[in-house]
Amino acid sequence: MEVDKNDWTTLNNAISEWEREGKIDRTQAEELRNSLQVKNQDAGQVAQYFFLVALSCMLLAFGALFIDDKLLERFRKYFSLSHYIIALLAAGVSLAWLWYVRRKRSALSNTAYELYLVVGALTSLVSLTYLCKGIGFGGNYSGFLALAAALLFALSVRFSARFLWVGGVLALMGFYGAVTQFASGGSGLFLGMNYPIRFAAFGLLVICLSLVQRKWYAATYRITYIAGMLIFFTGMWGASVFGNYTNWTAWEAARQTQVIGYGIAFGLSAGTAFYLGVRYGDQAARDMGVLFLLANLYTRYFEFFWDSMNKGLFFLVLAVSFYAVGRWLEKRNRDVKALRDGPGRQGSV
Repeated sequence: MEVDKNDWTTLNNAISEWEREGKIDRTQAEELRNSLQVKNQDAGQVAQYFFLVALSCMLLAFGALFIDDKLLERFRKYFSLSHYIIALLAAGVSLAWLWYVRRKRSALSNTAYELYLVVGALTSLVSLTYLCKGIGFGGNYSGFLALAAALLFALSVRFSARFLWVGGVLALMGFYGAVTQFASGGSGLFLGMNYPIRFAAFGLLVICLSLVQRKWYAATYRITYIAGMLIFFTGMWGASVFGNYTNWTAWEAARQTQVIGYGIAFGLSAGTAFYLGVRYGDQAARDMGVLFLLANLYTRYFEFFWDSMNKGLFFLVLAVSFYAVGRWLEKRNRDVKALRDGPGRQGSV
């Protein structure tokens, strides 16, 4: 049996304990130890990298061949085919490919399986694209993006594919951007919000949806949760820089103090995420909080102190601040471990 290195150590310790307690004899212990093999994690990790490179190249190839309408459009015009015929052909190819991948699931690694499903999903999107062309959606892409999100989410659930769920979230994000831009009527404001603020609001909505999703489809709720936080904090960072302005001229004319409130809100949001992540053991919230706290500090530094404050002094203040936070976390982890181990275990150490 192949196991990870950490699992191999744990199992070997367990076998030694069983042998010492007399639950198994020496021969059985040796047989159990010989049945364990450490996985070649380096080779597996390299394979993962190659699969990711292959996925990236596949997306680029898809864009070059299909999105610019060169290959399929030549094929369609040469044979005088309608948009619906191309959509039907692409749908047939996609269904056949997905059926084949499903049938070969047991022979594929998780990454290879996801990669092959991406091929089927891209072909499905080609079918959807030509179906929308045949219907005539016009210049507003919100309808296509809504259908694309629904299709990718459905495929993700049907085939248990995490990559496709990420694609669905991105399509949903594009749909939201297209709808709000269309509803803004060219003013750049939707319900009084520019792009960064409205996407910060969208990120909060996605985070709330992920908490609801956890109750009915927990397999990918974590992806939704992390994506929501990324969208929210990226939007907050944009708002901390550009405020609620919609054009470059108005933003350049504004004083930096006029957008400082957004920077404060951004810092408080990141700090809250960091605190809640530490408090409840949420690694994603903790890491996002630290990452965007740093982004906020560096952004504010370049805005307010780049010309006036000594660079060494600024980074010294940062170093002392993060050292203090690190010491606090270290002390807290010791306290938690002491409570978990209990007085009996502490005395035995």
